[in-house]
Amino acid sequence: MPFFLRVDLRNRVPTIALFELAEGEYRPVAAAAAGTRFVMREPFEFTVDPADLLGEEAPPEDSGDEG
Repeated sequence: MPFFLRVDLRNRVPTIALFELAEGEYRPVAAAAAGTRFVMREPFEFTVDPADLLGEEAPPEDSGDEG
């Protein structure tokens, strides 16, 4: 298997890590934790904030506009 994707939802802090098989070992290619963007290009393009995997609504963002 040339790529291995690990999704970890333990402790309510989701993380995603992509590993690629090289010279008989899996080596990290990309990783991200909640609040940051996970981006991979191979074996296909995919981008997500690991926090989105919890299926909960995010708190409203502060737009900086004051009334």
